[in-house]
Amino acid sequence: MRSMTATLLFSVSALGLSACATTGLGNINPEATSPSVEIPAAPQNADTGQVDWVEPAPDRLPSTDWVADFNDPVLLNLIQEAMRANTDVRLAAARLAAAEAGAKSSRSGLYPRIGASSNASRTEIAEDNIPSRSSFGLGGSVSWEVDMWGRIRDTANAGDIEAEASNADYAGTRLAIAGLTAQTWFNLTEARLLTDLAERNVQTQERALRLTKRRFDGGVSGSSDFRLARSALANAEATLALRRQNESSTARSLETILRRYPADALQAQNELPPLPPLTGAGSPGEIFLRRPDLLAAERRMQAAGLRVDISQKNLLPRLTLDGGVNSNGGSIQRLFSLDNLIASIAGGLTAPLFEGGALRAEVARNEAVLNQQLESYADTALTAYREVEDALDAEDRLREREDALEIALEEAQKAEERLELRFSEGLASILQLLDAQSRRISSEGQLISARKERLANRVRLHLALGGGVYGEELAREKLPKPRLAGL
Repeated sequence: MRSMTATLLFSVSALGLSACATTGLGNINPEATSPSVEIPAAPQNADTGQVDWVEPAPDRLPSTDWVADFNDPVLLNLIQEAMRANTDVRLAAARLAAAEAGAKSSRSGLYPRIGASSNASRTEIAEDNIPSRSSFGLGGSVSWEVDMWGRIRDTANAGDIEAEASNADYAGTRLAIAGLTAQTWFNLTEARLLTDLAERNVQTQERALRLTKRRFDGGVSGSSDFRLARSALANAEATLALRRQNESSTARSLETILRRYPADALQAQNELPPLPPLTGAGSPGEIFLRRPDLLAAERRMQAAGLRVDISQKNLLPRLTLDGGVNSNGGSIQRLFSLDNLIASIAGGLTAPLFEGGALRAEVARNEAVLNQQLESYADTALTAYREVEDALDAEDRLREREDALEIALEEAQKAEERLELRFSEGLASILQLLDAQSRRISSEGQLISARKERLANRVRLHLALGGGVYGEELAREKLPKPRLAGL
């Protein structure tokens, strides 16, 4: 492990993420919208003096096409299908569409409101000497609030920023589902290999039982050896049933992710893909620009700061300009005569005097929400650091485990072969043979799981670094109007 200097502390303002301070607003506290939060920084490398991960990582940049790195066309197709069909992805896309519509609604306050009205009436009187009368009217109105303090602009900006947060949520959901699809696919392949191992173990125990029976029939061994062999076969068959159940369950899990009917119809591969070269991890600061959850937390923090400003500016006067044009006439032709047009314009200044404390309570509520978002951002950042460090550390530990299990399997296979020969010659007991077989089966099963776990950890590393997903454009085809950033 590298030697380190003391941990640094970042404030939100140092990251350029502080909310806009309100100034020139009388008794409104300008500091209320710019609190800071401390985030422990990644330590400096004592040798290079640069901020870096504690666990070693290659100097290359992180992969943005990690799915293709596995060189598995089936996996690529499954992830593309998940991007189109998965329920969580579609829900996130729908939430994004709603957020963008809300942002558009927030921007409407920047523009005047224009209305129109019309009316027509006719009066019929039953007296012979009194004529009937007709009346027509046409009017238009304009109302516009002058954005004296920037409150309306802040409202529009807050809506845009919240839409950007939803955009990051959508990207994060896509990334998470891509990772879940890959891990479940690897789990299915592992389950297939373990089922195959269990099937081969049943065949091994059947062979041992036949050999034991011949020895029993020949009077070379006793009934206890025969019963032990039958017990070993029954246990192998029980394990096989469990492995088949797990394989079917894993297939249904993957089908559910793909929004297919869980029919156990997916065919697993007969081998795990080779582990691609270790990706670079970049610098710790880069995950703030790559991870969707950090981007979403940052945007929500900024929007919360604007909401504080907006609630403070609600305490100030508002200037509204109103205008109107009306025309009335006894006929439609006279309605459009300039002589009948009446125009008006007026301005009004309103200010809150007594709201029962509601406005200041709203300020306090928004300040509390801002503090929540600040702490949430800090927690998300620390979680991101931990996930990267865990995945980098697991790269070494899992490789060491796989190397050790390869040795264990090789030795167990040699011991089993030797004891099978000695047992057939009557020089070893059934217990010795069963023990050797059990050790070999255990080592082989653990090695399969260790190789799968290395693949799964590689996926976790890409997710922790905020990696991209191949086939982004194809995945968007059936989603609602996305203004979508890539993963």
